[in-house]
Parts: sequence; C-alpha cells; structure tokens
Amino acid sequence: MERFARAAALWTAAFFALLAFPLSAEKQGGRSLPDRVILAPVATYPHDPDSFCQGLFCGGEGGALFFYESAGRYGRSAIKRVSLDGKTLEKKKLPRNYFGEGAAALGGKIFQITWREETCFVYDARSLRLLERFVYKGEGWGLTENGSELVMSDGSDRITFRRPADFAPTREIRVFRTNPKTGRRDPIGRLNELEWIDGEIWANLFETTLIARIDPNTGEVIQLLDFARYVPEECKGAPEKVLNGIAWDRVGRRLFVTGKEWPVLYELAIENDPLKKGNAE
Repeated sequence: MERFARAAALWTAAFFALLAFPLSAEKQGGRSLPDRVILAPVATYPHDPDSFCQGLFCGGEGGALFFYESAGRYGRSAIKRVSLDGKTLEKKKLPRNYFGEGAAALGGKIFQITWREETCFVYDARSLRLLERFVYKGEGWGLTENGSELVMSDGSDRITFRRPADFAPTREIRVFRTNPKTGRRDPIGRLNELEWIDGEIWANLFETTLIARIDPNTGEVIQLLDFARYVPEECKGAPEKVLNGIAWDRVGRRLFVTGKEWPVLYELAIENDPLKKGNAE
C-alpha cells in the first residue's frame, strides 16, 4: 500500500509531461518512438542508497521483472541481480583495484566494463560466474547492446560499437547536436550510462539531469530529456549522487531511471508511445 500511496502522491505532485527539447525532426528507418517523447511518472520503488549505480538494465522482461546493476567505487564495485523492491538477489564483487562501470547482457553473457583499468569482465548471465576478461584501450563509462553488438561510451562524444566475441571495436560515431540557428554541429560529450531503446541510444550526460536520445546511424541527438524533478531531495547538491541509470523493459514498454546512491528507482511511461496498448492505430 505504501508504494501505491507514494505513486499516487507522485502523480499529484508531478502531474506533468516530462517535456524536452526536440532537436531533430528527421525520422530514420525502423524508429517506432516519436521525435519528441513525453514521459509521465507511474510508480516509485526502493533502490539501495549504498549502490553507486554505473549501469542498469532489465532482466525477466514482461514477467517477474528484475534488474542487473553494475555498482562502482574501488572496493565496492560489483555486478548484481536486483529485484523490483530493491533487494539484492545475487552479487559478484570485483577485485578491489577495479572500478565497475557500464554493463550489458548479450548472448547469455553479461559484459561489465571498468573505468580506468581497461578490462571488461564477462559473466554467465544465470550464475554470474566469471567466464573471461577482455582488454581494451581507454576509459570505460557506459555499455549497452543492440542485439548483435556491444555499444560503449568513454566519457567523450564518442560511442564505439564492439564485437561480443572479443570486445574488438568495429566502428564508432561522434555524438552531436545541430544548432537550429547556425546549422553547426556541436559535439555532445560526457556520455555516460547507455540504454538501447527502440533503435536509439539513450545516454546520461554526466553531472547533469539530462538524457540524450541519439540516432545510432548518424550520432545526432534527437531530443534531450530533463529529469531534474526526479532528483531525490537528499541527493540535491551532492556532486557524486547524480542521475545515472536507465533501464528499458522492452516487453512491458516501461522506462526505469535512478542515480548513484539514490534511495529510489522511478518507473516512467512514454505517454505518446505508438506501440503502447491503447495507442496503436
């Protein structure tokens, strides 16, 4: 009952469409979301306030939903399986000298990158048993997948696509926003946690409350979504407790967001989702 009361209060206090800034009206093939999505709050759930969230994605989609979460900080980094009510179901710690960053599941495996250690840990998705390690160059920030490739950010405006077999890079894009007045392409950097949603890359912009929707073919930002109203009161003004967690339930078409050491996980709905039940033509 408490969750539903909190959800009702959230609706009352924040009955708004989470509007954003439409930056490109051009549609690309295969995209099912509109150029300007409108988000609204649905419910809130507990999140471990000691978890320095660096990566989040859904498991058990459409059924008994749970999450995989990559937690950071030296000595506290781990990959975890977490229930919707915030309980840790299973946990695999990283060695103390590794700082966990983004994570993604592909082909029955979980891939977890590290910040400055240039190492990707590969686990069995069911048991979290460590299978192997891959080495890469540069920093690791965010990680997601498009069904056949791993998609990685490094804190710059660069997104790199990698083979899951050996983590080797295959191609890259540079993320930019087109200035509507000058037509100039302005780089968008500090790309952090990533999620693949309906043929798009959604990326946290580090140390902001913004999430960018990115065209994976061109690198152009389609829209910026501002989540400032979702920052928990106790996290405001804390420089490290920033928005940094995006998970998409593909079957249920639900969006979840949280942050580093946030005590709450938000469930949001895309109100103008053309594939959502009741909106289909």
